[in-house]
Amino acid sequence: MPKRRLPNLSTLPGFEAAARHLSFTLAAAELNLTQGAISRQVRELELFLGRQLFRRFTRRIELTEDGVAYARVTRDILSELERATARFAARAPSSRKVVVSILPTLASLWLMPRLHLFTQSHREIEVRVVTSIEPVDLMSGAVDVAIRVGSLPGQNSSPLQPRIDLKMVNDWTDVQAFELFPDILCPVCSPNLLAGESIDDVRSLLRLPLIHTSTRRFAWPDWLTANGVPNVDTVLGPDAIEFGHFFMSLEAARKGQGVAIVPDIMLAHYEGRRDLVSVAPASIASAGTYCLLVRKSRSEDPEIKAFRSWVISQSVDARSPLMLDRSPHP
Repeated sequence: MPKRRLPNLSTLPGFEAAARHLSFTLAAAELNLTQGAISRQVRELELFLGRQLFRRFTRRIELTEDGVAYARVTRDILSELERATARFAARAPSSRKVVVSILPTLASLWLMPRLHLFTQSHREIEVRVVTSIEPVDLMSGAVDVAIRVGSLPGQNSSPLQPRIDLKMVNDWTDVQAFELFPDILCPVCSPNLLAGESIDDVRSLLRLPLIHTSTRRFAWPDWLTANGVPNVDTVLGPDAIEFGHFFMSLEAARKGQGVAIVPDIMLAHYEGRRDLVSVAPASIASAGTYCLLVRKSRSEDPEIKAFRSWVISQSVDARSPLMLDRSPHP
């Protein structure tokens, strides 16, 4: 057989990472190499091909037309090689694991209390849970599956839907999203805060302390605007009550510190929900959706497929609207 004319295969991961990030620095960080090493690998590949793959500027790089085409082929080849390696690598059943990255409050209130149901039926799979609100990088290999909230590519939303500035991923290449449940915002508080009064007019909410969650800074202003109370961008003033996570906001609301606006999926699984009442006639869906994210090229890996199917089945019950008592407790 004639000798195959192939480039140095060790240069391909560096080129693929640099093409994906459009940065030698970020590619080097992902592969635990130096920026110079990535640059040399790319240069070696360009010399072998006789084509320029990147245009180099002072503070940035961009792919040439040849670079775009070769990056697409390289990504497909490496993904297929990764899948084949996963299929044929001899692994003991006890070494099979799924690393799940999930939003902190959703992990505490929804995933962790029911995760034993998965492990009982899949004892051969170890599940490791890490929490984060940052965009997940499924290409790094550090995470297998993620659950995030945000807008999907091409998703249309109404101007009246509360904005959501959380990003699920920075790059949707090779990422598959499975919708779990909508992000429906509900204002709730302790009945003691109302002192026996009912909230019939949304505008009267402004007389009460509003509890904000820093990761969802548009929740209150946009929810109030959608309910006919405009020009409320200043509700987060210097004396505002603010917490870093929804669990903290729920706890503060339960203790009577103010009115919290939280997703109904969090509220439905919060142990103290019976100490809270809804203070508005209607809940509003934000422009975001809770999604399970996996790499397309790995979605059929046995352990990932098993976890994906289980999470989707568990999300079905959470899609039903949450009904709360809308009047103060006696």
